[in-house]
Amino acid sequence: MALKDRIQFLTTPDEVDTFLAKNPRAALFKVGMCHKTQEMFQNVEAQLGPREDLPLAMIRVIESRPASNHVAERTGITHESPQLILFKDGQPVFDRDNWDITAEDIADALQQHFPAPALAN
Repeated sequence: MALKDRIQFLTTPDEVDTFLAKNPRAALFKVGMCHKTQEMFQNVEAQLGPREDLPLAMIRVIESRPASNHVAERTGITHESPQLILFKDGQPVFDRDNWDITAEDIADALQQHFPAPALAN
């Protein structure tokens, strides 16, 4: 299934808490309206697309500011947009924002924190 079909949109603080409780290993991408968002999402998509084992949630910051603020309060990570946060055991283990959301950094973080599951023969 394509990544775009697996994205769960979060709009409230309760949805954030529920998503992270159900998915202790997950990725969260905050999106805004600036030109960086689309370009940085391409990096996210390239790395997370093949990783069906890692759920992706998205928060549209303008429409869902309370959810975005809740993530910042819950994690202690200052809000930025765009912003990618990876969670392991429900805790943030990686975050990047703006132009720092590179395919290389995401790949390194995935390898370090979420090694790809072994393929069945």
